[in-house]
Amino acid sequence: MFTGKANSMGSPFVDYRTPGDFSRAVTIIYGHYMKNGSMFASLAKYKKQSYYDAHPVMELYTPDGDYTIELFAGMIANGSIEFLRRDFDDDDDYLAYIETLKNASTFRSNVTVRADDRIVALITCSYEFSDARYAVFGKLVPHAEMKRP
Repeated sequence: MFTGKANSMGSPFVDYRTPGDFSRAVTIIYGHYMKNGSMFASLAKYKKQSYYDAHPVMELYTPDGDYTIELFAGMIANGSIEFLRRDFDDDDDYLAYIETLKNASTFRSNVTVRADDRIVALITCSYEFSDARYAVFGKLVPHAEMKRP
């Protein structure tokens, strides 16, 4: 819970170039990899197929509604190079991007992403090389339409 007090771990945050309401094709969320296993450290476990097989979905709770995130790809990337896309020319361009992510993935998934699906990218540091990142991608599936009071 956010208390307004300083926290040495920081806070997950949405990339300023993507909307925080998950309304666009891609929403990018960053979080620290903490050595004590907190924050986004558990994302690194998706480098192994066995972890994905045991945990193929995540839950996302927001003030405006809740989602299941059906994970379809995870990849090690160079944080010095822009590896995330936010804008697409058309549906075919978007689906080609999804296929690129799946081909680079450290795990295999049977999740199908359609042109009208929205995805979320969860990004944290990784340590394979200088400025490495690990990114996990999932399809957002809204829970029954509801608004929290």
